[in-house]
Amino acid sequence: MPRPGREPLLTVVVNFHNLAHLAPQTLASLTRSADPRITFLLVDDASTDHTADLLEAATRTLPGAELLPLTTNQGLAGARHRGMEHLRTERFTFLDGDDWVAPGYYPALLDEVLATGLDWMRTDHVEVTGTTRTTVRIPDGNRGGRVGNPRAAIPLERTTSIDFPHAWSGVYHRRLRDEGIVHYPEQLRSAEDRPGIWRLHLRVPEFTIARTVGVFYRRGVAGSLTQTGDERQLAIIPSLRLVRDEVLADPEADRFWPKVVRTWCGLLASHWAARGRFTPQLRRRFTSEAGALLAEVEPALLRRTLAGMAEPRRHAVEDLQRRARLFEVLP
Repeated sequence: MPRPGREPLLTVVVNFHNLAHLAPQTLASLTRSADPRITFLLVDDASTDHTADLLEAATRTLPGAELLPLTTNQGLAGARHRGMEHLRTERFTFLDGDDWVAPGYYPALLDEVLATGLDWMRTDHVEVTGTTRTTVRIPDGNRGGRVGNPRAAIPLERTTSIDFPHAWSGVYHRRLRDEGIVHYPEQLRSAEDRPGIWRLHLRVPEFTIARTVGVFYRRGVAGSLTQTGDERQLAIIPSLRLVRDEVLADPEADRFWPKVVRTWCGLLASHWAARGRFTPQLRRRFTSEAGALLAEVEPALLRRTLAGMAEPRRHAVEDLQRRARLFEVLP
């Protein structure tokens, strides 16, 4: 529902696909976060339930709402890009259609962004698992008005901003879209945020973390990508290769490469621990592809990386490697 008066300054691209059971809560939360300066671009990614009907109705009741229906399923990356192609504001952010926001969240966040004038501001969030809510803070000191260089937020030895890749955990100036910095590989049906978070840290000169916290991120939703064991989960392998390509193209590649390897090991260990969700065929394929990825790392660097990891994760990676070598010799 367009509103007369002030020109919008922020677009929230909200992606939906077959979320009729969760969309009402998301849309209700947006109503409580409406502002004349904010446009809500509701992207329906070719849903086959009645999500599109809910979004169409929302354009008549949600201030600032516009509907962008897609006739063929694009996946999350493609749906984001279609939304980004329709931007009319200088700044934009994202929200997944199964999450929601606190009352007044986007107006407060926009005020912070405008006060800093930065092209990129990151946000903390609230993780929701069942009835449990946990505030998750990006472990970086560039917050509360302090501005820093994102490249400095990639130390090897600890979890940092770059380990929190969610696209909705940021507000971006449109020039970052125009320069190809905010971009998601459409060939990936999961893990599409990983290459992008590295590109942002390597190419954007300044960032800070907002004081405002208000995205509620659902975990453990049945049918969500994080819960499925289908072929989409194998996209983690090409995603990590794209991270490698981003870093190796950087003049300081040697500085950041050990962090990439540590990230590879940590993510592959997590996927290996959850391998029971895969079919036997997908499990074998994941094992072979992950083993081939690790084989690209210099042996000495891989040994140092594993030596610095917690024992369960180290054992997971070592077990994965053993299984991968076994598959190499089996028919």
